[in-house]
Amino acid sequence: MARRLDLNPEKLMAKKIVATGTAIFLVIAMAVVVKLVFFPSVNDSFFQISQARLRQAPPGIVIVRPTHFANASTRPSPQQDIGVVNVKGTMWMVGRNIAFQRLMATAYSYDLARVLLPPDAPKVNFDFLVTMPGNPQEHLQSAIRKKLGYTAQPETRDAPVLALKVVDPDLPGLNVSAPGEAENADVKNGRLYFTHQRLTVVTDGLEQMIKSPVVDKTGLTNFYDFSLVWNQQMQQQISSGTMDQATGQKILADWGLALEPDTASLEMLAVKKLK
Repeated sequence: MARRLDLNPEKLMAKKIVATGTAIFLVIAMAVVVKLVFFPSVNDSFFQISQARLRQAPPGIVIVRPTHFANASTRPSPQQDIGVVNVKGTMWMVGRNIAFQRLMATAYSYDLARVLLPPDAPKVNFDFLVTMPGNPQEHLQSAIRKKLGYTAQPETRDAPVLALKVVDPDLPGLNVSAPGEAENADVKNGRLYFTHQRLTVVTDGLEQMIKSPVVDKTGLTNFYDFSLVWNQQMQQQISSGTMDQATGQKILADWGLALEPDTASLEMLAVKKLK
């Protein structure tokens, strides 16, 4: 027997209203799910730079937000504003009150001095929390694209740099290491001693503290032993990740080296706003 079609206008309208209402409910439900996944609400206490506290954070989330700690009485130093912990083989990361440039440097594993920002880059600071399985930096990159609308890619450019050069060929503070000597750094009698190190340890350290690209143009390829004065002021500058160029020049002069303005072709991380 053929099925009869009920063409009653009132019943048809009722069915349409029910179907429309169901569709609207599903859209709202999906929007709520997306909001919970990408912009979850998490207690501010999990943004402490503490491995113990980070281990207690909810799993499976990625958060990037304008900082909730802009009015904190003290700003964290560059060594105290990002934390990482291994949780069952997965790296979890947290950042607190960091500048946009540092956020991009962290997400893309670049030195801060080699991150180029566009003129419209955010001026506010950010917090982030990543407790998702997989690569935390890739999750952070994705969240920055979705939440802030920025991405980045490497570009090779001619850029102003500080070049490490030899100014005293006798190299009074550098001693060529003995073959097979172990790499080491140790404090003794008011000095910090570096053993069996290439000069990349100098250029990399200066670049991070001075916040400017530093390249090695000494032509020196040996391993060296050298030291520097280790007083309270120096400890504070190195532990906080900040050093003015004059202090750096004074240290280098004891080794027969100096920093000079120059240019070099460098791979930089160019940050761009999505269209």
